[in-house]
Amino acid sequence: MKILDCTLRDGGYYNRWDFDQDIVDQYLSSIKNASVDVVELGFRSQPKKTFVGPYFYTTDEFVNQLDLPTGPIYGVMINAKEFISKRKGDQSLINRLFHRKEDSQISLVRIAIDFNNVLESESIAKQLKDLGYLVGLNMMQAHGKNEKDYIEAAKSVSLWNVVDVLYFADSLGSMAPENVQQICQALRKGWSGSLGIHTHNNKNLALINAITAVENDVTWCDGTITGMGRGAGNVSTESLILEMSKMGYHKGNANMTQPSVEDFTLLKNKYGWGSNLYYHYASNHGIHPTFVQSLLEDKRYDKQQVLGALEFLADRSSAAYSANSMQQAIYGNQKSVEGAWDATGWLAEKEVLVIGAGPSVKKYRKGILRYIENAGPVVLFLNINQYLPSSLAKATIVSHGTRALFDSQQYQNLNHPIILPEGRLGALIKNKLMGLEILDYGLTIEEGAFIIGPNSCRLQWPLAAAYAIALVTQSGASKISLVGFDGYNADDPRQEGMNDVFLSYKSLAESIDITALTPTTYRINQSSIFSPIIS
Repeated sequence: MKILDCTLRDGGYYNRWDFDQDIVDQYLSSIKNASVDVVELGFRSQPKKTFVGPYFYTTDEFVNQLDLPTGPIYGVMINAKEFISKRKGDQSLINRLFHRKEDSQISLVRIAIDFNNVLESESIAKQLKDLGYLVGLNMMQAHGKNEKDYIEAAKSVSLWNVVDVLYFADSLGSMAPENVQQICQALRKGWSGSLGIHTHNNKNLALINAITAVENDVTWCDGTITGMGRGAGNVSTESLILEMSKMGYHKGNANMTQPSVEDFTLLKNKYGWGSNLYYHYASNHGIHPTFVQSLLEDKRYDKQQVLGALEFLADRSSAAYSANSMQQAIYGNQKSVEGAWDATGWLAEKEVLVIGAGPSVKKYRKGILRYIENAGPVVLFLNINQYLPSSLAKATIVSHGTRALFDSQQYQNLNHPIILPEGRLGALIKNKLMGLEILDYGLTIEEGAFIIGPNSCRLQWPLAAAYAIALVTQSGASKISLVGFDGYNADDPRQEGMNDVFLSYKSLAESIDITALTPTTYRINQSSIFSPIIS
């Protein structure tokens, strides 16, 4: 069998294909010493309107600058959709990006294409074969087809007579060993050449799936150092070598990868690939791992929001990543949502004290209680507050459906109304709110908006703080005081997001004074709950 390592290609999703040269040199040496057969150096792609590193393009000119050890053969991957021309007979892009094999250090080109579109890659495969390359065909999203589909795809590719190795990829990490076995057996009914597999580790099954494939006549297996790869990552090359050597399928020595493993372990600590609850959930519900990776990398979203977004995606077709689907998963219902409750005059001429969730609420609890007793503001909680008695608050404010779902059991003990945009909540959440006093103030998420109305608001942000400020303003309050709005580190995107809220609000004609009474890093007016109250 052959082991193909694609660390620099698949791992590039984390660092924009921009690897330090020292790490690459150590990697190439380790891979050679471990007797890995094939090294996929990166993608070969069209120019992008953003910065990506050299391993996204892996041009022949760049490859010639690398000190490639003898032993392994070297390859690149292309995404078929970039090369499928709308003009019949147009072969210019392949010829512009690839020299003939004799003029290149690249020997293998693998074509990545969704299983359902395999037949569209025939022309690309033939062009690459005409240029002298070994040709691999990677059938992505190969899960969940019936036996006839696999057999017909394999027969069609076989008839082209140009593909050297036919791969199937567990793109969503959803396959179990029995699925791998069934696919191998079905493909073998239409394909007699080399068969390969690319496994993902969403369910911690990447290694066992690779072993199952080899036991079912697969002869090419992908791996990456420490499993580095998009989302949950892949089977680790070092584990693959260890198992294949033990089973007598390969002559490699996994110990020789150790110098490179140490380098990539540092990168793993930085970027955090690997299986977890979210990737596992996504694989069980047919959600593309890029959704999970994007959510986890964005510090604006807490774990409850990540789970809520995945639950949203689970009810929709999410096998392919889409920015629009991501937007809907995060922000929920995008249509205009009016509420049933008119907030006008509700808090006329009152000071309103909004209690956030920052650690300062616990630290200054006694001071906050004294301030409430002496100053007599109307108190509103943002979500459930763990440190102050619910009897202090006139209402609890919630803007996000997922948060409402997680906190719903605690609402029964509040003994005061809950303000939320009921039209944005799903049936499951609404059922959990039965019997509670709900003040339905609507919320619509709209790019660039900060519009406050009697029954609803239009905001750029689905943030409880922005929603609270809008409804308090509409209620006629005289001023807004904040506690527990501690802020985040300067490099945290949530910090800039909240500063944008305050800046946008201040520019409104109807805005009122906002002052933080506990320490905050936000760019707003500050005072102290310990200041004397002078009539």
